[in-house]
Parts: sequence; C-alpha cells; structure tokens
Amino acid sequence: MQTFNMGKTPPVTFGAGRIKKVADLVAGLGGGPVLVVCDAALVEFGVVDKLTAGLDAGGIDYVVAAEVAGEPKETLVDDLCARARDAGARCVIGLGGGAAMDTAKLVATIAKADKPARYYALAAKPLPGDRLPSIAIPTTAGTGSEVTRTSIVSTPEGVKNWYWGEELAFAQAVLDPELTLSLPPFLTAWTGIDAVAHALEGATAKSTSPAGVLYGLEALRILSKDLPRAVADGSDIEVRGRVLWASMLAGLALHNCNTHMGHNISHALGSLAPIHHGRATGLALEVSLPWLVQRAEGADLYAAASLAMGGAEEAAALPGVFAAFMREIGIARALPESCKGLSAAEIAEAMKSEANFSMSQNAACPISREDLDEMAGFVAALPIE
Repeated sequence: MQTFNMGKTPPVTFGAGRIKKVADLVAGLGGGPVLVVCDAALVEFGVVDKLTAGLDAGGIDYVVAAEVAGEPKETLVDDLCARARDAGARCVIGLGGGAAMDTAKLVATIAKADKPARYYALAAKPLPGDRLPSIAIPTTAGTGSEVTRTSIVSTPEGVKNWYWGEELAFAQAVLDPELTLSLPPFLTAWTGIDAVAHALEGATAKSTSPAGVLYGLEALRILSKDLPRAVADGSDIEVRGRVLWASMLAGLALHNCNTHMGHNISHALGSLAPIHHGRATGLALEVSLPWLVQRAEGADLYAAASLAMGGAEEAAALPGVFAAFMREIGIARALPESCKGLSAAEIAEAMKSEANFSMSQNAACPISREDLDEMAGFVAALPIE
C-alpha cells in the first residue's frame, strides 16, 4: 500500500467580482496596513484600482508595490521586506501572475526575520515560523501559486532559486475570473500550458499519489476543453472561470506531487535566456514526452493522462495528443529568437544544476545525467521562430 501526505490548502473564495471581498478577508486576518505586491502592468490595466477601491471602502490602509516585472529577483524581495517592515505591514497581498504571488508569499514569510532572501534559498536554512498572513489573487490562470508551498526567485545573475516549505502557504486565495479578462490570447495560451504541465506532471510523477491523480487528471479534462476556448474568446467569463479553477486544481497536483522533466528543462532554459516560463514548459514537455512514454515505468499514468486530454488510453498516444493541443492553442514547435545559439551542452549543464536536477529525478522512470544530455539535444534541435 502506498503511503503519502496531502498538503493543506488555503480557503478559496471563487467567483466573478469576488475581489470585493478582500477587505473582509484582510479584516479577518487581523487588519492592515497591507503591502500589496503586484505586477507593474496591472496599474495600467486598472486591476490594482479594483483592489484598492475595496480596501478603501473597508477602511484598510495599504502600500502598493507595483514593481514585479518578469522574473522576480532576490534583491526585489529584500527591498519589499524592508518596505513591509517600514510600513508596519500586518498582511501581504500578492496580485498578478505567478511571479507576483511567488514574491508576495516569500516576502510575507521572511519580512519579520530581517534576513536576506538568499539566506533561505534551496532550503539552506529553515524558513521562519513567525510570518505575516498573506492573500493570493491570481490574474492569470497558469501557475497555481495560490495553493502551492513553493516560491521561485532568481539571483541577480538570473539563476532561478527554489524556496519551499509549509510556511510559504497563503492564508487565503481569491479566484476572480473577471481579473483574467484582459489577458491577450498568446498569454492565455502560455500561462495555460503551464497549468496543463502542472496537472500532467503531477499526475505522472514518481511521487504521484491519489491526490496528484485526482487533481491532475480533473485539471487536464477541464483545460483540454476550455483552454482553447479561452484563447479563442477571452471575453467568455464562464470559460475563464473554468480555466482559472482548473489552474488551481493543477496547482494542487503540483503541491502534492511536484513536477518532473517539463519543468527541469524549462527552468534550465529560463536561466539561460529570456523565455516565458509557460511557453518553455510546454515545449519541454513536447520534446521529452516521446522519450518518457517509451519506458515501462509510468505507462499507466501516461495512458490516463492521454485519456483525460481526449486521446486513446495508451501511453504511446500522449505525445501526439499533447503536440496537437499545443498547436490548437497557437504555440508553435519553436524556440524564440532569444534562445538562438544555445547549445545542447549549455542546456544540459543547466538541467543538471543544483536547482534543477532533483526535478528530473521525480520522473516515473530512472533518469541519468546521460539521459539529460540526450534530452538537451532534443531542445537544442528545435527551430528558432
């Protein structure tokens, strides 16, 4: 009999217009002042105003830090921790995509400790237990960061570092599909394929469990039908809601079982060149799945994933189903110009780094360093778009 643990999940407030409930949630966590950590673009789109209007109405003091752009750096986390202390913040809100939420949860966890983020990277030191309560408000449907216990923040040199522990978990999550309506089709696809990857990898990992299979396969069923619809017509609030819900379910699969080859490769690529994480992860799965499904280990898991995505219940069918899905949502089998010139050796070295190697070891079949060399060759052989 398999033994496993199920990680805790924060209370979730779901539905169109639920951002109006945030002031009540903050009050229930002890009140303000609040440090709002958000994507810089959300100010222009008026999303930040929707949040602050509710905080104003509820009499909650706040400071807005709309400074997350691209991959968050440790230096930004350190600056925001200092700002939280200076403001006397009693709560942190993460508003935006995965980068904003990863930044917010780390700031909430370490702000009181007065230690730099680097001190806790890769679990070098235990995360402090005395943290600020935090609320996640995703504006993309992809990372599932609102329900995970991990945070990914880059060094100043661009190397992605992992932080993990139950201390990182948000106290509340607000899923309001209205906040995702402004996402353009290509970002809907790129963030959405990251959710697909979380679901697929969580349900097929060596560490998968009944929880990973439950959440992962259900997320795949929903995303296979509704993500293409969201890409085609982003104004459909019902479809946006289902995709946002499925992204959270995929996050729970990740939370309980973790990722494997798709994220090993995509994190390696992201440390070498500017490339959207979701796009990189989708391409990484597309090139690695044909290799993975040839192995006996995990065949039943890959077959179940294929069925959930609308294909035959056969492991061998999954790569074709996944590749067809990538084309359906408009992601070409090609790397961006920013990856031009990357060699297989460079990619393999990044895949074997301390921050990335362990993900490869969560694949259902054994993965050697030589196997990573082979898969890096698959990535390097992709055309440049």
